[in-house]
Amino acid sequence: MVRSIFIFLLIGSTLPLRAQEPAPADSLRKKPSGGLYNRILYYLEHTHEEKKKRPFDVSFIGGPVYTPETSAGIAVMAAARYSTDRKDSLLPVSSAAIYASGSLTGFYGIGLNSTTIFPRDRFRLAVKASFSSRPNKYWGIGYDAGSNKDGYTEFVQVTEKIQADISYRLAPRLFAGVSTFLQNVKANNIDTAGGGKPYPIPEQRAGFGAGPFVVFDSRDFIPNAYKGIYVRLGYKYFPSFLGNKTQFSRFDLQFDWYRQLWQGAVLATDLYAEEHSGDVPWSFLAEAGGNRLRGYYEGRFRDKNFVAVQAELRQKIYRRSGAVVWIGAGNVAPSFREWTLRQSLISYGIGYRWEFKKRINIRLDYGRGKDQNGFYFGINEVF
Repeated sequence: MVRSIFIFLLIGSTLPLRAQEPAPADSLRKKPSGGLYNRILYYLEHTHEEKKKRPFDVSFIGGPVYTPETSAGIAVMAAARYSTDRKDSLLPVSSAAIYASGSLTGFYGIGLNSTTIFPRDRFRLAVKASFSSRPNKYWGIGYDAGSNKDGYTEFVQVTEKIQADISYRLAPRLFAGVSTFLQNVKANNIDTAGGGKPYPIPEQRAGFGAGPFVVFDSRDFIPNAYKGIYVRLGYKYFPSFLGNKTQFSRFDLQFDWYRQLWQGAVLATDLYAEEHSGDVPWSFLAEAGGNRLRGYYEGRFRDKNFVAVQAELRQKIYRRSGAVVWIGAGNVAPSFREWTLRQSLISYGIGYRWEFKKRINIRLDYGRGKDQNGFYFGINEVF
């Protein structure tokens, strides 16, 4: 997906040269003397400064990108902070991130990820939406299928997806609500030349589901928590009367814990689990890889059930720069009774963080698995 991007921005080559210089007190009032280079530097140097007079504080960034799956390309991103009640200083800040990318292999995608906190924090609305067309690989279903590294079929996957969660505050830090999920996946240009290899069948499947969820959230800042706990229990049902060709359901659990260890250091842990039941299409199964097991091709291991745990140490280094190290493990299985520890997929890696906006980071990670590796680029932390 768009998340798996290696980006060569101007950050690494230009910002450190200016970061050594103390910023003048009136830097916000001084404009660059001229020239595109100076204007870009000035813009990047001040994206993290709060613009309290603006109701919607947004900044942009972009540059060339590369990933082994999609080759070279271009990506642009925007990050925003805003408040639905600027008079309430205790109201948590709302945020949104928008991205777009395209590559030489024909990959292209756009997406949105936002969390809006309404006045007095009585309601919250979280929206994730994306559209992408990308070269993909299908190994089949189950751990054994994914273990055959070369036993895949190539195809082009076109995905339209949107999820909207609306919740109401029952008590301080406790929320309950309804989640809706719509996804349409189509497999185009399936390579049928490789005999004996699994194919993504049916070639197209759309699904619409909805269900309740409960959240306990004591994080101090949603996109980049320094302390607190986040727990989410959710259930979605995909019945035939909503237009689904098969009936199935999904239960998911997420438990995140954050703690400051010393100055500039945060320990973040994440436990995530999915359980599916019923006649689940291949495109709706749980997928290991991507952000939850960085280093593995997302979708190489897929099945009805998935469990993953990871721990990440985040350390600020200098001004707006930081670094992370992490280790994680997880696996897929047809049922939790058949999950075995010896088949665990291990993930570990390092990453760089740059504070694009106040407490909103651009991240560049390099993850490794037992026989794969990959770069990941995005806005906000993985969890």
